[in-house]
Amino acid sequence: MSELPLEFDWDEPIRNTLLDDDDERDLLLADQLGLLRDEAVFGLGIAAAEWVVARMDGHAGESDLADVRLRIEAMWALCAEPRYARLTDPPVYADHAEPRSVEPLWVCGTLLFWLYGSAVQGDELQGECMSLILLARRLMGPHREFARWLNDAIAQATLSYAVADDDPDDEDAQLVWKPVPPESFWPGFAWTTTEDAHARVDAFLSGLDPARNPYLRTAEDMRTHGFAGTPYGG
Repeated sequence: MSELPLEFDWDEPIRNTLLDDDDERDLLLADQLGLLRDEAVFGLGIAAAEWVVARMDGHAGESDLADVRLRIEAMWALCAEPRYARLTDPPVYADHAEPRSVEPLWVCGTLLFWLYGSAVQGDELQGECMSLILLARRLMGPHREFARWLNDAIAQATLSYAVADDDPDDEDAQLVWKPVPPESFWPGFAWTTTEDAHARVDAFLSGLDPARNPYLRTAEDMRTHGFAGTPYGG
């Protein structure tokens, strides 16, 4: 998508709306997300962040793109175990830069940081995830690829992560996450078994390197934070 020009509207009110968490920004999307388990909503938000990076590739600075990519990688690891990630608040962009080429990535990094905090604290995830989806949708401008992907991704998630699969009277139902491999929302991904999903997550974790990604905890740090077992499959 790097060859596409930046054809989206952008100003301070738009930016501030994207940083909001009001469901009334898109009631249909809010209803769709409300039918999904938390881990699917979380995964859709991270996948939308990947769209943001792909859209801004070739327009934003390489260091900014690389930083958000590392944040996304850490967030996929968090989906397996919260103690893998240690995100920080992104620094404010330079005031002299052209806002439309730098602010979207800053908004994306900020939303990932807020989503990280919500996930670690067990708070509501939908607001930040909706914002990431709305951000990606805005950046695509008149191009419909993201809208088509989102429809398919929500339909796929509904098959495997519907809230209706849980006992509505069980308050702990949402506390035990089903595995969400990073490729869960790729076009053509076919859910097979929970065991297969666990294997995919384990393969992803084994390929991570906390020495390369400052938003991942080292194995020693994870054990200090109470992680039992062998981090990263090592």
